[in-house]
Amino acid sequence: MCEIAKEKSKSEIITALIDHNVFKMPDGRQFYEASENELKSILYTHSDIKHIC
Repeated sequence: MCEIAKEKSKSEIITALIDHNVFKMPDGRQFYEASENELKSILYTHSDIKHIC
């Protein structure tokens, strides 16, 4: 995970996910139900959004 990601708040991570058309966690939960670490994991496992770093 890049340094930029470590500095992002939960709301900024959610915004980045939504900007890339990801609207829920893989298990169907809403983003607010997930931890910040779970959100970061989703953000950086999507191949089309790795360029954020």
